[in-house]
Amino acid sequence: MKTESQILNETVIENGYCIGCGACAAKKDSPFEMRMDKYGNFVAESSNVNLSLNTAKVLNTCPFSNESKNETELAKEFFPDIKRTDSKIGRFEKNFAGYVKEDDFRKKGSSGGVAKWIGYQLLKNNEIDYFVQLIPNQSTDSSELLFDYGFFSKPEDVLKGSKSSYYPVTLVDVINKIANEDARFAITGVPCFIKTLRLIASEDKILKERIKFTLGIVCGGMKSANHAKMIGWELGVNPENLIGIDFRRKYKDRPASQKIYQVWSNKDNVERYRNAGEIFGTDYGSGLFKPKACDYCDDVVGELADVSIGDAWLKDYRNDPDGTSLIIVRNQKILALLENAAEEHRVKITEITEVEAGDSQAGGFRHRREGLSYRLKKRHDKGEWVPKKRVEPGEFDISSKRKRIYDLREKLAEDSHIFFHEALVKNDPSLFKSKIGVLMNKYYKANLPPVYKRIKNKAQRALKKLKLK
Repeated sequence: MKTESQILNETVIENGYCIGCGACAAKKDSPFEMRMDKYGNFVAESSNVNLSLNTAKVLNTCPFSNESKNETELAKEFFPDIKRTDSKIGRFEKNFAGYVKEDDFRKKGSSGGVAKWIGYQLLKNNEIDYFVQLIPNQSTDSSELLFDYGFFSKPEDVLKGSKSSYYPVTLVDVINKIANEDARFAITGVPCFIKTLRLIASEDKILKERIKFTLGIVCGGMKSANHAKMIGWELGVNPENLIGIDFRRKYKDRPASQKIYQVWSNKDNVERYRNAGEIFGTDYGSGLFKPKACDYCDDVVGELADVSIGDAWLKDYRNDPDGTSLIIVRNQKILALLENAAEEHRVKITEITEVEAGDSQAGGFRHRREGLSYRLKKRHDKGEWVPKKRVEPGEFDISSKRKRIYDLREKLAEDSHIFFHEALVKNDPSLFKSKIGVLMNKYYKANLPPVYKRIKNKAQRALKKLKLK
């Protein structure tokens, strides 16, 4: 009989579904270590270890293992008293669109600054001892990770954390600190990381007691470390000198969706930044530099978090340059925190329906429900191993156009890792652009509306201009 380590290695890891969370590496007697591969993704490795002799129990805590509980099962365990549920956002108490009015939380945070504000309030009210969130690299050593988890015990230090961080990290040190220190923690993370924490807490009473709050970050898919290197290269910083990146510098007079990317070099003090739309390879929907696992995840909003926070991409909010947060609440203490602050005019929140909450992430749900069912069927038809999901293979009736788009996204994600590594080895960014550019053009053409619609849209724009005259 195969050991759990063998099974995990032969299914999740060897098939490319490891997301780098570190759950397996944190287990007692684990043969696995988390390492960043040449493509800039954290993956579990077991070099020079005989997995057939290892006794570590690693299957129940891997978010992509077929032996672990899914999000719906875990939600019943962790939110048993919540009766309201939705097929997209999971269980919920209330949903809001809003932002923080006090101090610099909105200015220094992503969207409406709500995540940092909640961490600050939990520390201030002595609900926790540590707020765990990503922090940007503080050194001039370009070999260091550009982001990693930090532990904040003082409320005023919470603002030192990062904004949006499209960068790989791992939970190994976080899990070990929680296991070894008798303290109360609140932790931020993308959906699969929150799932990892719930899976671990489900079988470890001590960890379950110490993890007091989880803050889920709405996720459109993670990115490799090479994604940041590509942006740096485009802005004039060689990958060997990149020491910092800001994915979410805000305009004062443009919609929040128009992001500015800024990078820093250890060779000079030049200020380098540009609109993301003007930087090659930063079209998020195309899937460049996305780990394979992200295309086989069906949780967009973080259904297992006490509160899920993202961008409220709804017509009433998307044009606000300061950003507005989508807030999905599943915890009574956090709900009271928000509603009391709203009464005191410290935050501005407007309740929205579960339908609106789902609509605010419409593209993500389409890709990871409809698109996922198509990807699963393709793998099943080839006889390949895939993680079990709540979406069934071939569940949706999908047009040939959408299938073409989903195929190209997968190909773009896969080839971007390979082509960019080649560019790094040869120190030639044009190599990446020329190779991936061919696929990018096919992807853009596949997304074009039918000819009759393009003619109609062009005519409407021309008519609008005539009326303005």
